[in-house]
Amino acid sequence: MRMRLRGISCRGREWIPERGCGLSHASTFLAAALLLSVGAAFGQALQLREMEPRRFGYHLGDVVERRAEVEIPADLRLDPESLPVPRLGTSLELREVRWEPPPWWRRGGSATLLLRYQVLRSPSAPQLLDLPPVTLRFVGTARPQEARLDGLPILVSPLVPEPPPERRGLGALQPDLPPPLIDSRPLHSRLAVEALIAVLAGAALLGSLLGWPWRRHPRHFDRAWRQIRRLPEPASAVHWRQAMTALHHALDLSAGEALFAPGLDAFLARRPAFSPLRPQLERFFELSRRTFFAPGGEAIPELGWLKALCRLARVLERESER
Repeated sequence: MRMRLRGISCRGREWIPERGCGLSHASTFLAAALLLSVGAAFGQALQLREMEPRRFGYHLGDVVERRAEVEIPADLRLDPESLPVPRLGTSLELREVRWEPPPWWRRGGSATLLLRYQVLRSPSAPQLLDLPPVTLRFVGTARPQEARLDGLPILVSPLVPEPPPERRGLGALQPDLPPPLIDSRPLHSRLAVEALIAVLAGAALLGSLLGWPWRRHPRHFDRAWRQIRRLPEPASAVHWRQAMTALHHALDLSAGEALFAPGLDAFLARRPAFSPLRPQLERFFELSRRTFFAPGGEAIPELGWLKALCRLARVLERESER
């Protein structure tokens, strides 16, 4: 009589029934984390975290599961050629390979690798069998990277129970799990934004205190022109006085003092650019005297002439600053 149970053949009246996978996800069996490559600055690194199976207590027919989670950067993807292929074996047989990638709508993220092995040997004494190493290759826009599952020894016991040997990883106490890497990109982005805000706030404060270098102060005759250009013609006495006052103020600022007819020669000596305006300025001061200082005198509201004088003074002032 011949029976086959999951790839195992037995002859005779007695055969060995299949045992369960025997894997326990209890909290006593911890995982080891492996960092295989580091991305560019502020980039996410390829990370692999394996939930190690227990390493002892296996018998003939038991199934051993190796499960690992891989954090894949957005610019990488798995090379399918790097996945192991199910194959027959004498002691351990790879029965199943399952790769569960991140959702299709999401670039990068967490993927799961599941490997199922079946024990095909029943030794006469406890024996160590090695789960082979697995190297996963990831390609994409960034440089290729690899994630590696190291070889893992498991203890296969005979049908008669034997105490496990005192070897690291095979006893009741397991090594602590190293902490996984934390994605620091959000923190770096926040620091960059806060630094930019601080620089802009500091620049605004300095600009308000010291003045902006590209901002020029308005010219004196430009301000006077903005005040008199919209005055109606013929001008009333009120508008005429407003225009005379605006032009007087521009001349005073240009001279650095209150300018009247007696100081005209000294002003033109300091500001020779306004020398072509000597006749118009002499007439302006005469009209000003009649408007503001002559008792009972009445000024002739020649607002058009006054606007022409202001425009010519603007041109000369701009040319003198070049």
